[in-house]
Amino acid sequence: MRVVIMVQENHTVDSYFRGLAPWGANVATDWPIARNPPPQPPFSAYYPPHDRRAYFDWLTKGTAEHSQYDTAADLPFYLYLAITGAFLENHCAGFGTNSTPNHLLLAGGQSPTLGNPPRRSMPVWDMPSVPALAGEHGVPWRCYVPSDHFPIGFYKELEGSPNIVDSSRFVSDAALGPLPDLVYLWHANGLDEHPPANITEGMNLIWQSVDAVVRAGGWEETVFMLTWDDWGGFDDHVATPAVEYTPDNVQLAFGPRVPLLMFGGKVKAGIDSRWCSHVSVPKTAMQLLGLPALGVPRLDGDGGLVDLVDPRMTSNPPPPAFGSAIAFRAAPQPAPPMHPLPPVPGPAMPVPEIVLRGGKTMPPPNDAPLPRQPKPPGS
Repeated sequence: MRVVIMVQENHTVDSYFRGLAPWGANVATDWPIARNPPPQPPFSAYYPPHDRRAYFDWLTKGTAEHSQYDTAADLPFYLYLAITGAFLENHCAGFGTNSTPNHLLLAGGQSPTLGNPPRRSMPVWDMPSVPALAGEHGVPWRCYVPSDHFPIGFYKELEGSPNIVDSSRFVSDAALGPLPDLVYLWHANGLDEHPPANITEGMNLIWQSVDAVVRAGGWEETVFMLTWDDWGGFDDHVATPAVEYTPDNVQLAFGPRVPLLMFGGKVKAGIDSRWCSHVSVPKTAMQLLGLPALGVPRLDGDGGLVDLVDPRMTSNPPPPAFGSAIAFRAAPQPAPPMHPLPPVPGPAMPVPEIVLRGGKTMPPPNDAPLPRQPKPPGS
């Protein structure tokens, strides 16, 4: 079994997947259609605002970019994957904030920061990571990253590893095949769908990446997980449950819903409505690859999504070759009803301390304080 985790940037379920409504997805369908690429100005790397303060404003005032893309027109390959693979409609950003913390959750289940440290002087933390765990247990791995090594450069234990390579190599490496058993792929700015990028160009690079694996004969043995790091300041109509909060009594987890697509030869298709978050992604990889616990309670205690993979099933057909016409099968008639929201996973708890290697710990992240609320969420 091979696991390929692909991480793009800054979109919610509602902003991307209004086109999945005819198949019963819980998505808004009547918001203004966004232009692709967005107009400039006012767009910049931080517009819409999507840091911890912007998330607080969304929680308390409902302020966010209230628009949607035309899924079939702008993101046809993603719509195809959502229809033919598993679409986790209630998957959430691990934390309600911006990029770096959520990337770290995907790589190791925790983050010492709630903001974006400068990349030119990237801090290094001695935290455990899933790639290093794989290496320690004989599972080949590789991380494809931009030239600044974001976000893998935050991990001391991964410094200098020859398994960290430039993301521009992925398509050629995959075409040569086979890839290692565990692969992470982060694309460079401009190809990661972060505003003000043309999202179709980012989708096309993901399509090329998947196609390279397929052409090398890896479709049947590969489980792909494609997600987006954070909400990007885009609205979503579903209020996600509070499971963790910061010392100011503001919800931290779950963050807003962001898409998660699982697909591959042995992935069961359908819309899945369970609550899950970014830690479910590495936990699923650990389950599929037979890895032991990492030692991070948030990650080790997650249920994962391994039940969506059935090695005994007849293999799904591979997706259309890159650049070919995509034919969508007819939506069911009548349209299936939306699934009700599942129960809240449990009472909200204070965000825990950070686990370091060797049994040491750090205080929980609290570097983006907000106006203190009178009581914790849900109490």
